Amino acid sequence: MAYDGELVKMANGRWARFQRCQVYRPGVEDAGETMMLIAVELDERYQLLLDEVADSLAQYRHRGIPVQAKLDDAAQRLTLHPEESSALH
Repeated sequence: MAYDGELVKMANGRWARFQRCQVYRPGVEDAGETMMLIAVELDERYQLLLDEVADSLAQYRHRGIPVQAKLDDAAQRLTLHPEESSALH
């Protein structure tokens, strides 16, 4: 289960951010009301930043401290915060 804004490392080793997007379907009454959560790959400057942060995340988790990294909507700030039990995979 993912949440809007969650950062994930994909199988190809690249980082992506989950983002909520509207789905438009021509000729359908509720067009634009359907939302989908998709993973959008981040650009190279964030790939390097997140590779460095991944080591810190791994150290927290190794010590039994579950934390998540979240990139703000403007992609200007990265924060670490405790995982919520509902967001655990």
